Amino acid sequence: MHSFHPRLTNFFWVLAFGLCFHCSFASNIVVNTKASLISKMIAAIPGDTITVANGSYSWDLVSFVNTKGSANAAPIVLMAQTFKKVVFTTNTRFEFQITNMVMTGFVFTNGNPAGSAVIKMGKSTLQGSNYCRISHIIIDNYNADTTVASPKNSEWIGIYGVRNRIDHCTFINKYYGSPVLVIWYDNATFPQKSTSTYHLIDSNYFNHIAYQGSNGGEYIRLGASANCNTDGYNTVEYNLFENGVQQEPEVISNKSNCNTYRYNTFKNNAGGITLRRGRYCKVYSNFFIKDTAYNGDNLQYGIRIFEKGHQVYNNYFEGIDGNKGTNNTARCPITINNGEVPISDTLVSASQALHFPADSCIIAFNSIVNAAGGQGIALGFTAGNSYPYQPKGVVIANNLIKMAQGVAIYNASTNTGLTYTAEGNWYQAPNGLTAGSGVLIPSKGFTAKTLSFGVRNQGILTPPASIKDNAVNSSAYTSMLNGKDLTGQNRSLLYDIGAQETDPSGVGLSFPLDSNMVGAGKPAYLLPLTLISFAAYYASNAITFRWQTEAATAFTRFDVQESIDGVGYEVIQTIYGNGGKQYQCPGRSFSTGKRTYRLKITNADGIVQYSPIRLLSANEPIHIQVFPNPTKGIIHIDRGNETTPVLLQVFNTVGMATTSFTTTQPQIELDTRLFPNGLYQLVLSKAGQPLYQFPFVVSH
Repeated sequence: MHSFHPRLTNFFWVLAFGLCFHCSFASNIVVNTKASLISKMIAAIPGDTITVANGSYSWDLVSFVNTKGSANAAPIVLMAQTFKKVVFTTNTRFEFQITNMVMTGFVFTNGNPAGSAVIKMGKSTLQGSNYCRISHIIIDNYNADTTVASPKNSEWIGIYGVRNRIDHCTFINKYYGSPVLVIWYDNATFPQKSTSTYHLIDSNYFNHIAYQGSNGGEYIRLGASANCNTDGYNTVEYNLFENGVQQEPEVISNKSNCNTYRYNTFKNNAGGITLRRGRYCKVYSNFFIKDTAYNGDNLQYGIRIFEKGHQVYNNYFEGIDGNKGTNNTARCPITINNGEVPISDTLVSASQALHFPADSCIIAFNSIVNAAGGQGIALGFTAGNSYPYQPKGVVIANNLIKMAQGVAIYNASTNTGLTYTAEGNWYQAPNGLTAGSGVLIPSKGFTAKTLSFGVRNQGILTPPASIKDNAVNSSAYTSMLNGKDLTGQNRSLLYDIGAQETDPSGVGLSFPLDSNMVGAGKPAYLLPLTLISFAAYYASNAITFRWQTEAATAFTRFDVQESIDGVGYEVIQTIYGNGGKQYQCPGRSFSTGKRTYRLKITNADGIVQYSPIRLLSANEPIHIQVFPNPTKGIIHIDRGNETTPVLLQVFNTVGMATTSFTTTQPQIELDTRLFPNGLYQLVLSKAGQPLYQFPFVVSH
């Protein structure tokens, strides 16, 4: 198991603590009938918790409208009495219009939504739910009745409204039409713009999506073709998509503008990301992996690019062989597509269902490793010459391409009007740079090299040492990359070629995900809420562990566990509970490599739980801890023994700095008592470079 990502762990703590804050007059109500649930949800006020008693229920449609919720108050909570102990079956489905509700802990299984969404966050496109959160929900085998001649298709989650979040959910065994999750917009009249939605989809687990129809079986679709002129500003991050065998070639289908896809893992799927409609999206720090242990014919690819202004960078592709050795097909690591109609900023009704060619897109600092398809990059994919309009102004820079078979890049000889610039790309391919009827004019910007990847570390292959500091024109890409590599760590002044720096620094944000990290109940759903923080520091060749509990509790012992490979752990220190709140102990030092650590916590009843995992590197001695989160007042920032000056800034949700000061203190206290309730970002910087970013919630 890999180390938990800081962002994942932080999001979990937001949920775990956030459900504990209520208004002075809030109610806690337990229901066990459909009628009582609906009536209580209609009447609920901010801070109320409506709990469904443990049991199995067949309720058909549960529909309610609540007008009392507020984005500036505590959420209304709808939750299972015990996680996974409230099970909905048959035709049970939810439809609601509400502001600021958290729905959590339920299981939907072996049911049939009968043409409606399983969970519909809104009554319609014009009656959406806003600022809501669906978290720690499991939907498993909730499929249409395939015994009828025409089974009704429907998504599992339909999102209407603005600023909603779907996180830490598990979606498995969907085998009928329509995507698992759809973002709907409030205007379907092309080419008019809809309202920007700003949704967040993170930390979810998708497994075995198996619809065998040729279209409509995506995992996630962001809009429809009629919304391709709408600025969505949605973020899809830290999700794991694996073992999909659907015939639909799109795991994610983008159909709106300005969306961000980052830190996701795509493993053994029949598809990839398609930037089908919509413009100016960012796709970075994602992992596309076909496992050598996987024997299925999954036709996995990476990213297909249509339309204008996309930025695709810092992505890792390994073992992709979707086009089975054939040149000029859409299923390869990166495909830069031709179009049916010429690119235009004047959209007309007839073009909403057509394809525009890629235009003014940047493909930079990606790593393609051991790909076995026909090519690493398909430049100007023509779809059998049926798409005559060719990409313009494409930039291909500082990519690392190692092919197990085939060519590094392919451009059909018919693409005489295609324009691109290339610089700093290194490749190794059995059949060279391009082959067959393919041409590459000019070929400048691609250099043949022997590329020897090393041992697997944190789930990916170590890049060749030769790429160090060899990127061309690094400064031109600094603002796009924000000075970061694939894992979110800092790049050196002269960037390395490809997605990953050979010697990065700073705090890592992402590694390939596995099913122990994301989905419902992950990280562990019932972490002890009395554990406020667990910190690991490496300074002056000495390791120190420090942790704090919220209250003097009945813990009998804390075992500090260490792992070299992130899989097997051994106990290196045992501290027995003394009734106090703060604990500290030393660890054993190391000079090279990385170590992961966790606390095994045993209480007086013998129940064992584990803390979030901490990662230490010999090259990254200081790991900053921030707690509690959420906060009612004071936030503590623990820098270990570090006393170098840092700039501390706090930004609100619109990017405005609400706090800014410089300090040398190793332990900092930040007073948030005058902050409005909401989500903030804490940033620590040194010498003008961000060292650490941490989201936190203020909930008075």
